[in-house]
Amino acid sequence: MKEKDYTGYSAEQLLEDDFFMKSFFHPTDESQAFWQEQAHKDEVLAKEIVYVRVILCSVPYRKSTFSSEDKEFLWKRISKTNNKKRLRKYWYSSVAAIFLLLMATGSFYYAKYHKSPELTAIERVQKPECPVETIQLILADEKKVTIEDNNSHLQYNKEGELHINTQKLNTSRKPLTNSNNKSELVYNQLIVPSSKRSFLELADGSKIWVNANTRVVYPVTFDEKQREIYVDGEVYMEVYPDKERPFIVKSKKMDVQVLGTKFNISTYESNQEVSVVLVSGKVNVRTDNSIETVLDPSDRLTYEKGTTDIKKVNVENYISWKDGFYTFDNECFSIVLDKLSNYYGKKITYSGAVGSLRCSGSLNLDEDMIKVLTGLGSTMPIDFTIEREYISVIVKPQK
Repeated sequence: MKEKDYTGYSAEQLLEDDFFMKSFFHPTDESQAFWQEQAHKDEVLAKEIVYVRVILCSVPYRKSTFSSEDKEFLWKRISKTNNKKRLRKYWYSSVAAIFLLLMATGSFYYAKYHKSPELTAIERVQKPECPVETIQLILADEKKVTIEDNNSHLQYNKEGELHINTQKLNTSRKPLTNSNNKSELVYNQLIVPSSKRSFLELADGSKIWVNANTRVVYPVTFDEKQREIYVDGEVYMEVYPDKERPFIVKSKKMDVQVLGTKFNISTYESNQEVSVVLVSGKVNVRTDNSIETVLDPSDRLTYEKGTTDIKKVNVENYISWKDGFYTFDNECFSIVLDKLSNYYGKKITYSGAVGSLRCSGSLNLDEDMIKVLTGLGSTMPIDFTIEREYISVIVKPQK
């Protein structure tokens, strides 16, 4: 198929071409190089490829959103059609028709403001409207459990029974049912506010260290075919291996799929940049622009404004927070201040001169923010002032 010459192909022909569709939804380095070469040879084809990619990105598509009910319904529809080639031709023709319609109404405008993919059940769980000051567990029946311990320990057993700091919590674990009397997963939420951390062990044995200003949505017990949680914030995970049930960490900008591994994910919805640091094993990262990347140990993937970057790092600098410390090795001071701002929930302003300073060391997260900044001021040429809404950090005037 790859020896085929696509010179002169139109958008409609590309949409009906098996190899092109496979290359789009399951890209490889080889297929991407092939299409770049084709586009380089034919300027008209290059434009057609751009048009097709615009329309395919505009069609809501998200592999991971198919529930078992969706698959069952789709299979019944497919079973009614004996001629698979006819079904495939009908699908591609439908996509081509959508393409022509959107092109007529301004495809580029639609591509920029296209509809969001359909949310899965776990993504539809509502975030609390009001911020919390203590660690809070919100159960599926909307019952709220306040946890005073700043380093709480929550543990589920295989039956879904919950213990908080070794004390058993009586909760209803009965599955909900939908209109078809089919059981649905029961989701809880763990909310960890600023300056606090928590630990959560799930029913399958997977362990999650939860950083400050983080929300984790998870089922009491997992589905038989896959394990899935949602994260807004930062967590370090040690996933219990289960080849029959892949583990998926969902977030607003990326999904991370693993079988059994250790990794850190920072995906605050309020931040432009999100990242994954792999400690051991392998993970597959799928960003919201449908690009998939497999990471190796010590890889740090960052994703911001549609651009992905991967670098080798000292993983200890990115996971030490779970033990109550932030460690830095010749790090830009801007990154240190941004991390402190995230952790303590207090805005920190600083100039370019402050941000470009370099620092190494370790900060105790069990201390309050003022004590931490005072300690930094004793070792670095900075001063800080406390305002009502923020903290301002400046370069210390020379005497």
